[in-house]
Amino acid sequence: MEDAGDGGRARAARGLDRLDRPGRGLAPWTRRVARSAAEAMLCDEDERGELVPPGAGVCERAVAALDLSLGQASPETRRGFAVLAVCLEILPPFVIGAFRRMSRLPLGRRLAYLEALESSRFGLLPMLLLAFKVPLCIPAFEEGAELALTGLDRESTAARRRLPALRPAAGAPLAEVAAQGDSARAEPGAEGAA
Repeated sequence: MEDAGDGGRARAARGLDRLDRPGRGLAPWTRRVARSAAEAMLCDEDERGELVPPGAGVCERAVAALDLSLGQASPETRRGFAVLAVCLEILPPFVIGAFRRMSRLPLGRRLAYLEALESSRFGLLPMLLLAFKVPLCIPAFEEGAELALTGLDRESTAARRRLPALRPAAGAPLAEVAAQGDSARAEPGAEGAA
């Protein structure tokens, strides 16, 4: 009989750590629930005031990030998130009186449902929405045009920031400007010692 610790050590020696392997944390039905929630959370209005769903890439990026995160989580976390997905899916009759599952509601009714959850006086309902809103919206706004909407001047959050170049005073060489900065930093310490 093999010790349970020996099996874990053998897997670690082969490099099969659970955080290194890409896993799927969402079942297909849970993925559908997360995608329909992301579509409602990220939709926008056009010039005529009609709802426009976000691009397919935005929703797919958000759901894929949630799927990857849950794939690397413990089985208990995955099961807990599945329970939250069931709750989000079956609560529309009780919250807005729509006798359909959330993923089958039209976009306008889905948005009304999520807004009703968010403004509910029963504290667990806003927390249910928050369990989906945070992990879906953060990756949705990390790339592309959505990142530009946040005011960030880079193409992704992983891109290096471009800082403006240090410009010397008129006619002063750059080495002189740097030396003045070094002496200005050294003077306050010298005054404190005197």
